[in-house]
Amino acid sequence: MFIAKVKACKKITWRVALALTLALPTAVSAAPLTIDKLLEAASRHPAVEMSELAAKEGELRVGQAGAALYPKLSIFAKGESYNSPTNLRPMPPTEVNVAAGDSLPFSREILRYGLSLEAPLYVGKVYRLREKMRFLAKKSAIAHQINLISRQAAVLSLASGYQALSQLEDAVRARLKSLATTRDTVHLKVQNGRTPEAELLKIDNSVIALKEQENDLAVKRIDIRRDLEKFTGLEVADPVKLELTGATDSGELIGLKLEEAELGAQKKELERARAGRYPTLSLYGTVSGNDGTAYNTDEHISRDYNFVGLMIKMPLYDRSVGADIDLARIGEEKEEKKLAKTRIELTALEKNLKARLPVVGESMSLAQQAEANNRELLKIARLSYEGGRTTTEEYLRYEAQLLDSQAALARARDEKWQICAKQAVLYGIDLRGVVK
Repeated sequence: MFIAKVKACKKITWRVALALTLALPTAVSAAPLTIDKLLEAASRHPAVEMSELAAKEGELRVGQAGAALYPKLSIFAKGESYNSPTNLRPMPPTEVNVAAGDSLPFSREILRYGLSLEAPLYVGKVYRLREKMRFLAKKSAIAHQINLISRQAAVLSLASGYQALSQLEDAVRARLKSLATTRDTVHLKVQNGRTPEAELLKIDNSVIALKEQENDLAVKRIDIRRDLEKFTGLEVADPVKLELTGATDSGELIGLKLEEAELGAQKKELERARAGRYPTLSLYGTVSGNDGTAYNTDEHISRDYNFVGLMIKMPLYDRSVGADIDLARIGEEKEEKKLAKTRIELTALEKNLKARLPVVGESMSLAQQAEANNRELLKIARLSYEGGRTTTEEYLRYEAQLLDSQAALARARDEKWQICAKQAVLYGIDLRGVVK
């Protein structure tokens, strides 16, 4: 009998161990998400990685533009065939003694090989182009930062909305529970003939309205979870906690930096167009060997031919240069107007958000007071209703009044986070570490 108990105990222990082993991955995978994880996931989203690649591409284009200022060294080899003997290189009259039977450096088939050099010494358009690409690279880097922070802000905004939605769902469920208790009491009174059935129908209508609201909130919950997954790639089953640990209401307006970089690039484009009228200076040269068969002796001949040159090129007339200058000038004026427009809009938004933040804080305080007052009023109204001193309509009004104050509090909290999200985008603040 003792042995049987031991075997049974071992069997139970084995089953418990198996159950724990199977449950372990589930527990790990079901670890709750945090706003830190959501923001990090948003920062690693493919859309953010694409803009990061665009920023790296901008840096490479700066190098690409500057590469035109470096010398070009090439190795070459070419075979040439002529219908009459051709000199391997220019030949002075005293180079060979024809009377002595020397081979003349003329051949029908010539092999040429060697090194060629091209080195720009001054090309104004290339210098301006490189400077323009630096501004565009800066613009790409700022655009990447804006894209990153905008997606983080969208996640914060959705997380706050999800939190407010959850709070409102809890409030609706609490009201349904409260009405269910009241309905049970009224139902007994209706059965005993102490209360008309119409009073029960009034409560049922309120319950139906709350359930309809609950369904609407369920649809919004589904949509918010979809949007969070779209921005993070994660399935967010429950709302996450939010805590502000840093400032989001100060700094330089990152949108202005973006437009200033674009304006700088356009100014350099105008300079580049004007540089089309400037002279260019370049160095060139060749070190080559030339082999062939002398036409007069059929012997192999070889001659080196090396030279270096300096060339200055001055444009005299090119109508396209004037057209390029005019277009670049218009582009610069457009960017100046765009920068002025952006400054006005962002400054107005900055003032608006800073002015709204204390108002929203006051609204939160008032909503908290209203919720506490309405909760007490509902307790009083319930006692009065149970004592027959209050009508059903008045009691239901207090139930609705408490729910409205709870919804107002949830909206005020959400509005505060929405302002923080907008300020983060406005000032280019990375929300990782600022919100936890």
